[in-house]
Amino acid sequence: MHNSFIERPSLAPGRHARAGGWSGAAIGAYGLLVLIIATVFGALDRQILVLLAEPMRQSLQLTDTKLGLLQGAGITLFAGVAAVPVGWLADRYGRRSVLAACVLVWAAATAACGMATDFPALFLAAAGLGIGEAGLSPIVFGLIPEIVSPRRRVLANGIYALAAIFGAGLGIALSGAMVQSLDALRPLLPAALQGLESWRLAFLVVALPGPLVALAVLLIRLHPQRVDSHAAVTANARPALRDYARAHLRCMAGVFGGSGLAGLGLAASGNWLPIIATRSFGAAAGAVGQGMGLAYLLGTAAGATLGALGVRLLGRRLGLALPLRVIAVGSAVAALAAALMPLAQSVGALYLLFGVQVTALIAGSVLLPTLLQDMTPAALRSRLIAIGSVVTVLLSALSPVLVGAMSDLLSARPQGLLMAVAGVGALAFALAALLMKGAEQAFVHTVQTIHPDLVRPDPI
Repeated sequence: MHNSFIERPSLAPGRHARAGGWSGAAIGAYGLLVLIIATVFGALDRQILVLLAEPMRQSLQLTDTKLGLLQGAGITLFAGVAAVPVGWLADRYGRRSVLAACVLVWAAATAACGMATDFPALFLAAAGLGIGEAGLSPIVFGLIPEIVSPRRRVLANGIYALAAIFGAGLGIALSGAMVQSLDALRPLLPAALQGLESWRLAFLVVALPGPLVALAVLLIRLHPQRVDSHAAVTANARPALRDYARAHLRCMAGVFGGSGLAGLGLAASGNWLPIIATRSFGAAAGAVGQGMGLAYLLGTAAGATLGALGVRLLGRRLGLALPLRVIAVGSAVAALAAALMPLAQSVGALYLLFGVQVTALIAGSVLLPTLLQDMTPAALRSRLIAIGSVVTVLLSALSPVLVGAMSDLLSARPQGLLMAVAGVGALAFALAALLMKGAEQAFVHTVQTIHPDLVRPDPI
């Protein structure tokens, strides 16, 4: 096996001065907080597009197929296309500067969504939003090991995963509250903005924090123990990528394919349930945002609890295979929840089933950053995680398009859209469960090859 796959941490004692006088703990705490804020900001920009889909559809006279193209090809597909080049730039030229640039791009694209006057302009703005968000996960998951000490890495991953997930749910709820309050705040706005439609104002408002978030990212510092190792592994990053992919293709296919199918299933619910709640049940956009946000937050809390319980009860028995098993079981439960959605008689029942899906998937998601870091060498981390992101976004990009097209075909049925969401979601989750379960042995082999000293999951 190529020895560049084996990670050897360099402690570099004498380099603490590079940290600018900050203690290692303060560096890690600040960096982790900024990464969480950037992730929440990205989630808010993306969710506002979903939440306001129905007002946009009416204003710009869009079909469900165009909405699907907007959310799928417009955001997700372009994010997938850009992920690997962005990951390469991050590995080669620095993850902090590339992430700051990504924040500025998606903030500008969000503002452009609010100014779009037709579908082509809205599609181009959504594509910019996808390109800006392309590097978020690959860069963040690659950066966390560089800003915290090795012994705190798993804890930092768990904190980031939970805080980011809670933040995404909070972002949905806050976006709903913001939409409700915009009309009341309209008289306080500049005269040029007072006449804009509410959905346009919402896009402009959520784009405003972009430059401040980008500046905060640039101020992140590497942990003193990580500065030299970061420079050392970057020089050897390029030639090992092909060798790694050839040696560990089965692991990559199982983990990335399973994650992508789970993302496809969740996108079917997350992108379309707000539209169903508004169109079929007459719920207001603000109330939908709050209902979906509450389901997301409660599901996250329950999923995190179940995930921690699973680590305690099954960690010793399953060893390194634990994250894949938890994700597989969660995907199976999410498939059942999707299949039950056409039976929902109220918008509250839809929120409940969505919350069940979130609970089932979050139990494994809190382990996902560590899972990805453990199966990838540091020198290749952003690029390999970006490849996984490409698989996920390409599959997720199919979700809105498939649901939208199927909905148009079933338009004669009263619950055509809901049936499309349920069918696409249930099938995707079931396939994800099968792939994750089948990849367990290959994943264990890969981790033991790259990290021979890692024999069991660290506690969260």
